[in-house]
Amino acid sequence: MVTGFDILGHDKGLRNHWQARLAAFAVDAAVIFIPVPIIIYLLDMADIFTLGLLLSLTFYLSTSILETLAGSSIGKKLLGFQVHAADGGAMSGRAFIRNLDRLFWFILPPLNFAVGMSMRGDPRRTALDRLAGTVVVHRGETELYESHVEAYRTAGEKNTPGAPDVCQECGGRLLLLPDKKLQCEKCGLIQ
Repeated sequence: MVTGFDILGHDKGLRNHWQARLAAFAVDAAVIFIPVPIIIYLLDMADIFTLGLLLSLTFYLSTSILETLAGSSIGKKLLGFQVHAADGGAMSGRAFIRNLDRLFWFILPPLNFAVGMSMRGDPRRTALDRLAGTVVVHRGETELYESHVEAYRTAGEKNTPGAPDVCQECGGRLLLLPDKKLQCEKCGLIQ
C-alpha cells in the first residue's frame, strides 16, 4: 500500500503543498495568539487556564466559521488555498469537523497530518479532512476542481458513455483531480 509518506519524498508539488499549508496554519495561529493574550491581560483575566481555553476556542471557532462562510481562513486566503467539500456539496458543518485539531493546537495538528499521510488515497488530505469529506485545493486549481467534480457527478447520474471509469480496488467512481490524476470517491485510492 502506497502512503503519502512514500510520495512525499519524491513529489516536489506535494512538499510545496504541505509547506504552504504549514505557513497558512502559522498565519492563522499568529492572528489569534498575538492579540488574544493581550486582550485577556488587559481584562485582568490572566490565569493560564483561561488563557489556554480562550486561545483554543477562538482559534477553532475563527477558522471554522471563516472556512464555512468564505471557504478559507485568513492564512489559507493569503497563501491561495480554498477548502471544498470533496463530493462538491455544501461546506455547512464540515469545517467544524476538519478544524477539531485547533482545539488542541499544540499536539493534534502533527498527529492529524501523520495519520492522514499514512492512509492510502489523496496525500493532500489530513485525517480530519477525510472524516469531514473536505479537500484543500490551491486557488489556481479551484475552478478546475469544481468543474471536474460537477462533470463527474453529472456523468455518473446520467450513466452515459461519458461516465467516469471505475476504481480497480473497490469499484467506486473515479474523480479527476486538479493534477489530472484519478481518485476513487469511495476508497480514496489515487490511480
